Amino acid sequence: MIVYLLNVALVICTSLVFYKVLLRNETFFRLNRFMLLGCLILSFTLPLIHVPPQWSFRNAGSVINSTYLLPSAERPDNKLSAEKAATASIQLENPGMFRDLSVADLLVWVYWTGVAIFAVNFIVQLLTLLYRAYSRPVIQDGRFRIVELSGDQAPCSFGNNIFINPEKYEWETYSQIILHEKIHIQQGHSYDILLAELALIFQWFNPFAWLYRKAVEDNLEFLTDNDLLEHKDIDRSSYQLSLVKVSAPHFPVSLTTNYNQSILKKRLIMMNAKKSNLNTTWKYLFILPMLMVFICFFNEPQAYGTQRKNVKLNVLAALPALGEDGTWFATIKDNKVNIRFEKESDGKVYYSNSSDFMLSDFKNLPRDQEGNFELTREPGTIVFNGKFSGNRGMGTYKFNQDQTFMDFLKKEGIKVNEKQDPSVFFAVDLKKSYISMLKREGYTNFTADDLIPLAALKIDEKFIQTIKSNGFSEVSLQDLIPLKAVGVDEAYIAEIRKSGYKDLTVSQLITFKAQNISGDFIKSSKEAVQQASVKSAQVVLPPVSKASKTVSPRKQKQGDLPVDVPISMDNLIAMKALNISPDYLNSFKQIGYKVSGDEIIAMKSLGVTSEYVKSFQDAGFKNIDNGEIISMKALGVTAADIVGYKKLGYPAITIEEAISAKATGVTPAYISSMKKKGYNLPSIEKYVEAKAVSGSIN
Repeated sequence: MIVYLLNVALVICTSLVFYKVLLRNETFFRLNRFMLLGCLILSFTLPLIHVPPQWSFRNAGSVINSTYLLPSAERPDNKLSAEKAATASIQLENPGMFRDLSVADLLVWVYWTGVAIFAVNFIVQLLTLLYRAYSRPVIQDGRFRIVELSGDQAPCSFGNNIFINPEKYEWETYSQIILHEKIHIQQGHSYDILLAELALIFQWFNPFAWLYRKAVEDNLEFLTDNDLLEHKDIDRSSYQLSLVKVSAPHFPVSLTTNYNQSILKKRLIMMNAKKSNLNTTWKYLFILPMLMVFICFFNEPQAYGTQRKNVKLNVLAALPALGEDGTWFATIKDNKVNIRFEKESDGKVYYSNSSDFMLSDFKNLPRDQEGNFELTREPGTIVFNGKFSGNRGMGTYKFNQDQTFMDFLKKEGIKVNEKQDPSVFFAVDLKKSYISMLKREGYTNFTADDLIPLAALKIDEKFIQTIKSNGFSEVSLQDLIPLKAVGVDEAYIAEIRKSGYKDLTVSQLITFKAQNISGDFIKSSKEAVQQASVKSAQVVLPPVSKASKTVSPRKQKQGDLPVDVPISMDNLIAMKALNISPDYLNSFKQIGYKVSGDEIIAMKSLGVTSEYVKSFQDAGFKNIDNGEIISMKALGVTAADIVGYKKLGYPAITIEEAISAKATGVTPAYISSMKKKGYNLPSIEKYVEAKAVSGSIN
């Protein structure tokens, strides 16, 4: 969460700097408004967007697919979630409240305390405004409610309410104030302020968020002043003089749009500033690459999931919780005994999970009468009390740790939690010999949290040597855990290498297996890409990442099909994650449309189908490239839009014009409405320019 909040703060900071440096002095106030709001919304959403692997600046090799648990044959049948089991352990031990509070935990507590304080302040302001709006005398002026104030309070508006003390102003000034606030209401400026306030609640620690809110508010005033001065009944000098007259030290609450603010000098400067030239609108285009950089920088590849450490956490979560004592329920089947351990207090079950043991591990099981029996392992002994009736039994148990084993671990330099770890060591049957084996294999620096998943997954000496002998001599303990968890073995390594990927790293190998990428999938993917990339005997090979090792195709003659199409590792993973099947690729070939490499992944992620492409072919566009199709799909351009533009008198419309029009909201319906008002511009591009500058044609 902390990383997410810092990412949001960085986007807000950069967007504010972008606005201050390039746009603040421009008179495109309406465009500035939407830029500020858009960047504010995107600041909270960009860090959450997943991107194709080839777009990400993050190290894809350090991440793997999300949920790796113990194989079903080795995983205990947990009935409660890992979170509840962890809670149970804490409740059983009853440690001090802040005993294990880390710096990160403390920061989270401080953050949410701040959020709570600012949220309460927001609610109080909102309630205060509503109280004022409905407790004071009101004059209804159409959709507007003019609420009469008393005292030296500056005029302001919120929602459809205008707050003003009419006794303070002469008629001309009063009329200008009312007209000013009506513009605020008509254009919905209160929603901008509310959005900025909500962002501030969650970014209260970020000084740039406060400045950003002020920039939003200032621009709304510039926009309102500009619109007001275009009114035929408003004299510029008279209006500017009224601003000076209204200046007062008493300001409204921050949720309102204020007629009188401390930015009086700025407003006067902007009102008298020369109108910006349309040619300067190029500055706004810089926001797009800036946001794309953030997307690629913040986010992990779509085909990858969580960090390797999550694998270890999931393995730990799958282990049974024993605690120091509790109740047991057992069932004997064949040569195994399944025992469910349960802890209950005050009617609340702290944990409930089961493990299988060999029947031969127990001696003298009490049959038909109550008695004691034990199960001993190196970490300790469980003393059971109860009885079996037939193949079922129940009773109570108590776990006694072996202090000698704990002392051995300490001597080996392994730090343990003597309250939590012993029962977990018992559950995974950790032995002294296992630790000695790890040291023989060259692993001398490990923790209890490393040992537990290693032993739980039964990562033995044979498995370690197999991985090392297949070219991964430097494999770490942290890599061994996901390798075993996802089922990587010697046969799988050989299968992938035979498919042409000979130089995979451990992380890439884990990801391949986690995504169920097999030799057959690689072969079918290459064949499908080969077919889909060919049109009229022209070969189009997908681009290959320099960082990824791939198979080099043999030299081809003009008109030949590629024998072995290279697919980068990242693209292959993305194809599997997005379920890009041969049928999907062949559907494009059937309509005579070629696709290639990265475009396949982008098209599939956006939901581009052969039917979508064919609809544009039928509309007269026979040579649309992949990039244009991707842009149109991302913006929601349809063949019906193209037909609509042509019917309105623009038969020569290009794909670029359609994309630009859709991006700015210049739809066929919009153009039609403008034509009815008498605006018959010569090209779609002119409508786009006009709408980008003014928001609409008045």
